[in-house]
Amino acid sequence: MNPHVIDKLRIWPWLCLALAFTAIVAVVAPYQLGVLAWSLSKLSLGAYLGYWVDRSIFHYCRPHAFLEHSSSVPPAVFAASMIRRALIIAAAILALGLGV
Repeated sequence: MNPHVIDKLRIWPWLCLALAFTAIVAVVAPYQLGVLAWSLSKLSLGAYLGYWVDRSIFHYCRPHAFLEHSSSVPPAVFAASMIRRALIIAAAILALGLGV
């Protein structure tokens, strides 16, 4: 199997769980499906925008670039770049989630 396909499918249990909970909401409270869709769209948009904000601000120090030069870069720099990206994405998700 293609490694790119395997990479995209590694989180399938979470997708199945999310679909199961959506089905439960549809059965128990179908009038809440619109609210659920609105919340999921804001969450997804926040994650997408946060990722691209990080890439555009820190275009010169993307996390994977440190792995290519792992012999000359200390591991703490790689960890810091990953934490930076996670914080920016979390901030964007929170901003959209709490803003409207």
